[in-house]
Amino acid sequence: MLYEYSNLYFPICSVVVSLLITILFFSKQNIKNKETKLYSKIVIITLIEAIYTFGLTLSVHLFYNDSTIPIFAIANKVLYSIYIIWISLLFVYFTKISNMKREYIKAFNIFALILDVVLILNVFLSRIDLVYLLEDKVSNSYGPSSIILYIGCAIYISFMVLISLITLRLQKNKKKYIPLIVLVIMMMVAMGIRLIDPYCNMLSNVISLIALIMYFTIENPDAKLMKELELAKNQAEKSNRAKSDFLSSMSHEIRTPLNAIVGLSELIQTNDNIEEIHEDAKDVVSASQNLLEIVNGILDISKIESNKIDLVNVEYKSSELFNDLIKLTNMRIENKEIELRTNIAEDIPTTLYGDVNKVKQILTNILVNAVKYTEKGYIDFNVKCITEKDNCKLIFNVKDTGKGIKKEQMESLFEKFYRAEEDRNSTIEGTGLGLAIAKSLTEMLGGNIKVNSEYGKGSEFIITLNQKLNREEQALIKEETKEIKYNDKKVLIVDDNKLNIKVAEKKLREYEFIIDSVDSGFKCIDKIKNKEEYDLIFMDIMMPDMSGVDTLKKLKQIEGFNIPVVALTADAMVGQSTKYKDVGFNDYLSKPLNNNELNRVLEEIFKNEEKVEQKEKKEDKNVHKVIQITDEEIEELNKILAERQREYSHNNLDYLKENDIDVDSALELVGDLETYNETLKLFLEENKDLLNKLEKYIEETDLENYSILVHSLKSSSKYVGFTKLSNIALEHEQKSKENDLVYVNKNYRELKIEYKKMIEIINNYL
Repeated sequence: MLYEYSNLYFPICSVVVSLLITILFFSKQNIKNKETKLYSKIVIITLIEAIYTFGLTLSVHLFYNDSTIPIFAIANKVLYSIYIIWISLLFVYFTKISNMKREYIKAFNIFALILDVVLILNVFLSRIDLVYLLEDKVSNSYGPSSIILYIGCAIYISFMVLISLITLRLQKNKKKYIPLIVLVIMMMVAMGIRLIDPYCNMLSNVISLIALIMYFTIENPDAKLMKELELAKNQAEKSNRAKSDFLSSMSHEIRTPLNAIVGLSELIQTNDNIEEIHEDAKDVVSASQNLLEIVNGILDISKIESNKIDLVNVEYKSSELFNDLIKLTNMRIENKEIELRTNIAEDIPTTLYGDVNKVKQILTNILVNAVKYTEKGYIDFNVKCITEKDNCKLIFNVKDTGKGIKKEQMESLFEKFYRAEEDRNSTIEGTGLGLAIAKSLTEMLGGNIKVNSEYGKGSEFIITLNQKLNREEQALIKEETKEIKYNDKKVLIVDDNKLNIKVAEKKLREYEFIIDSVDSGFKCIDKIKNKEEYDLIFMDIMMPDMSGVDTLKKLKQIEGFNIPVVALTADAMVGQSTKYKDVGFNDYLSKPLNNNELNRVLEEIFKNEEKVEQKEKKEDKNVHKVIQITDEEIEELNKILAERQREYSHNNLDYLKENDIDVDSALELVGDLETYNETLKLFLEENKDLLNKLEKYIEETDLENYSILVHSLKSSSKYVGFTKLSNIALEHEQKSKENDLVYVNKNYRELKIEYKKMIEIINNYL
């Protein structure tokens, strides 16, 4: 009797497993995303299939006879329909997790719908009914309808395998494909067993097993919640430990100067020796200052966390700031064998506008930190600037030969109360607040702070802060820029982007250069080989086919080549100047061109051949006054003319500004409205086939050329004031350089939409 019902064992197992999965999944609160919604449908259809298969198998045992054959034929057709629904749901699930483009997913879903319709029609409209051979109450099926069904399922599985092979390398979570692998293996095993032994129908077991495996590969909300709780717990414990360590450290740090103050004060009261009293009094003052510094640090971090720190911007002398910092650092060095080496750039404006006290506090913390962790050697304090419009970006570099920082400690470096290797540095004074305060204040001022370090060899801190220029200084810079002329010099601009060439030409025309340009490294090499003479070459770095670096290498192989070459690139990261000089460039300029930096480079290149024209000095003061009055009248007239010109183009410019185009910055870069309009037309011409090229590179996974093209788009967009498009292109450039095809595919649509929007705005404007 048991043997007669032995082929019910497998369906029973399927029912039990499917029921357990259903209870487990639906008894918990799930995240409502596409993956869990699809899986919930798969779970339900799996349970239905298991119960239906068990009921059908049991019915065959109990009710099968010649008169019930048609009923069982129809029942078997329903079972096949359930199989079709299950396999199509599984197919849709794998297309969703593949992160393919939407159009591809849509195409696969249409294919699945067509295949489903064909299979359902095959099952229910087939003229040849399924044939049943019953041996010992065991059912099996043959015929065209079942064969077509098996072929359809095989097609589904083949396409799922194909999708996984295409997208698996792009997936971070590869475990989601485990159910597919198990499905392929188990289907082959189940079919093989069924052919050998018809009593063993394991198809229902395979379906329930796949659902069970999928349960552990989908996003598990409970596991995720537990992970978040564990993370919160660890952070809370870490915070508590940090506070405990801080209190312990504070107790020690505050008690040390207090003991000195109290002890020395008692000695002063009882001492009659004036010299000793003076010495003790100096020590009391020193200890008091140390205590005040500790208390101020605690108060500062408290104010920062509660957003109660206000910025107090004033005009200040940059030289006074730097002198104060140098004096303070030398005082801290005292008797240590440390050399403080300073290099303050000469082009830093004399008067700046900003919160000088916050700037001083940031740099004091960094410099004092360098002194604390350096026993001997040197500390380099370098300052340079990049001036643009009314803004002066100060770049501070503090480099020491101290203890250095381990890589695993870098992430915690700017945390409150953190002190690297506290057990080994217990003799070094400090609360662990200095760097945290420096970073917070830097970000508050709109700057950033970076650190490079090699353990045992020293550290380097790079701080950038934006300060404002006063009007007089700004006017002086502008005036100095106009005075420089090089009217007998010939320069060559090498850039693959015509818009970049146009803007560079306009900048260089102010210096009365003779200007030539080419759009590739190959053409540059041809010109030099053809003995064309130039006094200076401006070389773009990122160009297709041959980069600026490769072009320079080829040029240096030409016999007698000694023309200065300046790297011209949008790569404006700190340290790039050294990088490009190391590969053979004479200097480096970042795009968009900055007048001060351009002046500096030109003066460096032509310093032995001074061709700078100075304005004529007026000898007669009265004549000077008359000219000055005339100049004022001319200036007033120019203002009136400029106002009329603005009124003439008021509507057009307002239209651009209403669409978030940074017209003012663009006009500052290109010069005037007429040039700006020409630049917009050139932008349209240069980029008319841009999207086709980008999509081609994505399809071919050619991220190298993709990065070059979006790099060019980034620069062009900046010149015409398309700030958002420029920023999006920058992100794509960085990610494509990192070979992140997933990011490019996922975010390309945003780039495409913003680009089309800008093109539409240009067309409407022009």
